[in-house]
Amino acid sequence: MTLSIQTDEITGENIVTRRDWGADPDGDPTGNGPIEGSPGIAIHYAGSIWPVPILHRNCDEYVRGIQESHMTGLYDDIAYNYLVCRHGYIYIGRGHQYQSGANGTDFGNATYYAICGLTGVLDGPVLIPGTTPPLVSAVRRVIDHLETLGANASDTVGHGDIPGNDTLCPGNLRPYVEDGSFQPEGTTAENAPEPHAHIRVTQTAEPPEWPGVEFTNPPPTEHTSVQVWQEQMATRGWRLDVDGVYGNRSQLACRLFQAEKALDVDGIVGEQTWNAAWTEPVTDPVDWTWPGLYFRYEPASLHPDISRSYPSVTTHTSVSVWQSQMAHRGWNVGAVDGVYGAQSQAVCLAFQDEKGLTVDGIVGPETWAASWDAPID
Repeated sequence: MTLSIQTDEITGENIVTRRDWGADPDGDPTGNGPIEGSPGIAIHYAGSIWPVPILHRNCDEYVRGIQESHMTGLYDDIAYNYLVCRHGYIYIGRGHQYQSGANGTDFGNATYYAICGLTGVLDGPVLIPGTTPPLVSAVRRVIDHLETLGANASDTVGHGDIPGNDTLCPGNLRPYVEDGSFQPEGTTAENAPEPHAHIRVTQTAEPPEWPGVEFTNPPPTEHTSVQVWQEQMATRGWRLDVDGVYGNRSQLACRLFQAEKALDVDGIVGEQTWNAAWTEPVTDPVDWTWPGLYFRYEPASLHPDISRSYPSVTTHTSVSVWQSQMAHRGWNVGAVDGVYGAQSQAVCLAFQDEKGLTVDGIVGPETWAASWDAPID
C-alpha cells in the first residue's frame, strides 16, 4: 500500500521517510485504525539478538528487516509509529495518525504511540554504549512533535509499564524513561532528575586508592577491586560484566577506554588506567566509522627504491581500536599496541579473503566497516 506523507508529519534534518528507507509497499500502516484523543508515549527498544548497526549506512536495511519480520508475523506493517537509530535519525513507521501494533494489547495500541530506539541486547561487539546522546535527543524530538499534535508527553512510559504487558522492554532505555531524559522542555516535573543523570559520572578530585593489584588476562584477575573498577566503568556507559573477574569483556573495554583516553593500550588496569576511570571526563560514545586513515605495513626493506608519501608502518590509536575489534572476533592480532605490523597485516589479509573484500592488506573504509558489520563465521 503506497501512502503519501501524512499531514503534519515531522520534517526537517535527519528524517527518514518510508520511501527513503525502502518500506515494503505492501505494508499497511492503517491496519489498526486511527489513533485518537491524547495518546501517551510508549518507549521500546529493539531488544533482539541482531546486532544493532554501528554504521548509519546499515540502518535502513535494519529497519527494513524489522518490517519484514513484523509482516511475516501478526502485523500488517512495521509495528512502531517511529524508530530512532543511535546516530540520531528518525524513521517514519506508521506515523502519527495510526495506532501502533507494538504495544502488546488493544488498549496499549489505542492509547499510546510506540517509539522504538534501535538499541538492544547486542549493541555492537566493541562494547560501545548503544544508547547515544543523538538517539536520546531524537526520541525527545519525536515526542516534542507529537505533543504539538495533542499527545500527552507527560505520560511517557516504558512498553512494559502498559497494563497487561509482561516484558523487560524498553530494556536499556528504561533509565531514560524514568529520569525524564525523553521529556520535551517544559513537560518534566520540577523535581524530576537531571536528564542523563544515570549516565553522568561525578568526577572526584581523588579516585579511590589504587589497590596495588594490576588486572590482567590471561589468567583473569579475580579481586574485590576488579568489581569496584567494573562498576565505575559501567557507570560511565561501558557494557561489561560486573562480577569481580577481569574477563575478556572487561579487558576489551579497558583497551578501548585506553585508546579513547590516549593511554598506553595494553589491556592492563594499572594505576594510571584505574585513576582515569574516575578522573577522565565521560565523552559521548564514539560512532566507530572509518577514521580516515589507511593502515599499511610496508617495511622500507621490501621496496628500497620506492619513495612513499605515507609512513611504511601505520601507528595510531585507531589501530588499537581495530586490533581490539579483530581480537574480539577471534583473530590472533598479537599485541593490541596501535602499531599495524606484520601480524596485524596477516590478519587483515586473511579477513579480507574470508569476506570477499579486495585482498591488499590495507585497512581502508570497506575493511574497517566489515570488521564491525560482517557476520562472525
